[in-house]
Amino acid sequence: MNPDPSSEEIITRIRHMIIERIETHEYIPGEAIPAERELARQFGISRAAARTAIDDLVNRHYLERIPGRGTFVRRQPLTKIALGVLGENDNASFSVLTRKFGIVHTNKLISAGIIADSRYFSWRMHLPPGEKIYCIHRIRLGNREPMVIEYTYVPLKLFPDIADYNFEQLSLYDYMASHHHLPVNFKEVMRMQRACARVRKALNISTEDDIVNYMEVTGYDSFGTLVEYTESYSKPDALEVRFVTNHCL
Repeated sequence: MNPDPSSEEIITRIRHMIIERIETHEYIPGEAIPAERELARQFGISRAAARTAIDDLVNRHYLERIPGRGTFVRRQPLTKIALGVLGENDNASFSVLTRKFGIVHTNKLISAGIIADSRYFSWRMHLPPGEKIYCIHRIRLGNREPMVIEYTYVPLKLFPDIADYNFEQLSLYDYMASHHHLPVNFKEVMRMQRACARVRKALNISTEDDIVNYMEVTGYDSFGTLVEYTESYSKPDALEVRFVTNHCL
């Protein structure tokens, strides 16, 4: 049974609501969304209309159905993994990388502060619910041109005085090293995707050429403690990713 055409606006609203909750991390990867019956009750529509909205989001790869269990927020495929940028003894900060290429780097701080009730970042950083996390959002510039917009999160308990420092001027990794929690091992995920309006504005990207490199970096100190989670977006024409492979013969 197809939904009545008058339900099309409601179906669109359901799609947008679910997408917004995924993008704001209210629904986290692997989490079940409300069942069709519940969505139908919430919006006062038929189950067929709710099913149409969910089918569309499954086809768009926002959701996945697991027979006998329900519909879940789609996890990123495990094949889209990982880059080794620098060796364990190197400081992999943006500051160090730009200096190696003779680029004058500066930072523009967007925001910084404590978050305490984010299920998404607690899940990402393997922290108990409610444990405080400090966030630093910056635009990284090279030779005065925006290259990267970067969202970094660290456990506040490891860096209790972090709010006293200005990370427009100070390297975050230098600060972390001074507290004996410099990230030295990394798990990285990278993919190319279309930039949202917020990222396009920050990086001065036109709508005609809006593909960016998206990277997730999880950093661990020499003790194996997770000390950093960063999501960043960079211009493909500004940063180059290089692989280094060691061959044993």
